Formats: sequence, C-alpha cells, structure tokens
Amino acid sequence: MPKLDPESSDARKKLNSQIPGYLCYEKQPDRKHSDTSIKKYLENRLSTCSDDVKKIQEAALMSQMITTWSDLDRLVSSFTDSRYVIKASKYGISTFFDSGLIKDFDLGYLYTLEKTVLDVIDRLDEKIKQFDDSIESGMLSDSSRLTNEILEDLGAIQDAWLERQKLVADFQKLGLV
Repeated sequence: MPKLDPESSDARKKLNSQIPGYLCYEKQPDRKHSDTSIKKYLENRLSTCSDDVKKIQEAALMSQMITTWSDLDRLVSSFTDSRYVIKASKYGISTFFDSGLIKDFDLGYLYTLEKTVLDVIDRLDEKIKQFDDSIESGMLSDSSRLTNEILEDLGAIQDAWLERQKLVADFQKLGLV
C-alpha cells in the first residue's frame, strides 16, 4: 500500500474519527460500508444545516425582518440540491470498493476530497450561526454576504463530491474490478 502524504493522512484520520462506521478504504473489509457511512453522514449534516436555515427564515418572517421567503428559499433549495448530488451518487461505482487491488493505489486524493466536503460543512455550520446571530440582533446587513458565502460553499461541496465520483470512476477504469 502506498504511503500517504501528510495532508492525505490527516484527511483519513479526520474521516475515521468523525464519521461513525467509516474506516479507510484500504483497511475496510466491506468498503461499501464506508462509502455508505460517509454518504449518510454528509446527507444528515446537510439536512441539519437546511433545517437550521428554515428556522432562521421562520424567525425572520415572524419578527417581520424580512417580507419574502425568496433569499432563504434559495438557500434551502441549494441544500436540497447538494444533498441530492451526494445521495444520487452510485455506491462504490460498480465493483470499485470490492476490489482487493485497491491496496495498490494511492487513495490520498480520495480522502482529501472527502475531507474537503466535511470542512466545508463545518464552515457552513459557522456561517449559519453567524446568520442566526445577525437575525437575532436585528442586523440584516450581513445576511446578503452570508447568503452568497453559503451558496458558494454549497457549490464547493457539489464540486468536490462530483470530483470524488469522477476519481472513483477513473480508478475503476484502471482495472479495479
């Protein structure tokens, strides 16, 4: 098994420690289980973020700070889109995660992409808290900036996940079947 560079090794450690049921793909006897674990974990985290945005939206409407649902509806819709990208991805793309040959390949980039998604979701949590704080304090001046930043982060999640899917498909083409 190729030695992981420090960034990839740190990514693998974060994935193993943060996601219940996830174990790095080289060591996991049932790799599809790790794939399933990360997908469910990410879907749940995005769902929680979306629920938090809905609560913010409701509070802002109740306090008459906003008169339309449109901006926050865009956020909720974008969370739904991001969850769909993860949920709709094929488990293991055919037999990739069942192959014993996986041990011979450097999976560092795969771990880095998965960690990127986790890191962006962590940032989303912080931005949603900032958004909530600005609504509670009656300061809507940051809401537009935060809305745009959250939308950018959701795009980054989708991009990283789609890149992950492409990488797994490329590994499959290399003969990991």
